[in-house]
Amino acid sequence: MPSPPTPDDDGHAWRAYRSKHRHAQDEEAHAEAFTPPPFPDHPLVPCCKPELITDAKALDGLIDALRSAGSFAFDTEFIGENTYYPHLCLIQAGTAEHIALIDPFEVGDLTRWWELLADPAVEKLVHAGEQDIEPVMRMLGRPAANVFDSQVAAGFAGLPYPLSLGKLVDALLDAELDAGAKFSKWDRRPLSAKQLHYAANDVRFLPATRAALRERLEAAGNTRWARLACDERCEPERFIPDPLNRKVKAKGVNQLAPRKRSAMNALILWREDTAEQTNLPPRAMVPDEAMMQLATTLPTTPEQLRSIKYLPRPVREQHGTAMLACIRASQKGPHAPRRKAARYDREEHRERVNILWDRIALAMEARSIDPAGITSKRELGRLVAARMEGQETPDLACNTGWRAELLGELLEPVELG
Repeated sequence: MPSPPTPDDDGHAWRAYRSKHRHAQDEEAHAEAFTPPPFPDHPLVPCCKPELITDAKALDGLIDALRSAGSFAFDTEFIGENTYYPHLCLIQAGTAEHIALIDPFEVGDLTRWWELLADPAVEKLVHAGEQDIEPVMRMLGRPAANVFDSQVAAGFAGLPYPLSLGKLVDALLDAELDAGAKFSKWDRRPLSAKQLHYAANDVRFLPATRAALRERLEAAGNTRWARLACDERCEPERFIPDPLNRKVKAKGVNQLAPRKRSAMNALILWREDTAEQTNLPPRAMVPDEAMMQLATTLPTTPEQLRSIKYLPRPVREQHGTAMLACIRASQKGPHAPRRKAARYDREEHRERVNILWDRIALAMEARSIDPAGITSKRELGRLVAARMEGQETPDLACNTGWRAELLGELLEPVELG
């Protein structure tokens, strides 16, 4: 079995904020014998113990069985705080009759598994599954297909969006899930009985929730909208990373002058590329606070680089020369334009946004749709601000594609009396 990933070979002791919590839950998950609670008496909820898949032959047999079934539940367990890409530790799959747990450390090549997820002829049932299906695009160059996301669909079935799996199962099946092992060490072997139970439960109830949501969607006339919303989660563009679109969480970043904005953009791209090469999360390698200091002070010498408060010493020592070169190159121009500060928090914008939101919420709730799954006040604020300033309507999700079709005249400008 391959060893689980460790911090990079330079000895950097990266400590993500979840580490202590993960350690505590893992100790609890392995502390004592575990007796699973009884399962609800439901024809689509299997009461069996999960089968552990640990070799390629067993995986091939499972894939063939799931393909023949035509629909199956899917989930993964991974650890995301120590590596650039989340470290896959366990794959769960299930139908109304059978549950399997795939150990990726043992089975080896998972290409056939990713191909199954990309097969449009087989329905995959997930809950908040965007991170679970992300590897398909990365491994195959094409996305997962025919995915039914119960969190997304619930928002079109008279339920709140977003809703956790536990609350959804409680609402639809009157059953309770145990989330006690969620942040345990999934790369530790052997997995405990509590971990195996928790992992199996992530797929155990999905066939039953799918059936219940199907009835609700059909009764509300929202099957098509739910299907479009689920298909949207599989669009290839969602899995092509754009580092410049990732928010840098540091005060004042949106007010950077053009030269400093150019430095920030160059540093973001450098950080992303270097983090991938060293297999570290970008913010673990260079925190956003350090990025902001680098962009505002524009250091040109190693001595000035040492004054950056939040820059980890190992990063400065190993990558300082590259960072300084990155900053120098960014100052040659052309420079990135200053980002225009959002103005929709002004009083006149806020009033129009509230009216527009109330209009949409009333209409959507009459159709058993949670408006939070369609748009947000922040998005509507950008729309209102652009209209009031005479700018071209921004390319927002709410006024494109299926959302624009669903909302229609509800997005018409608001006139104050």
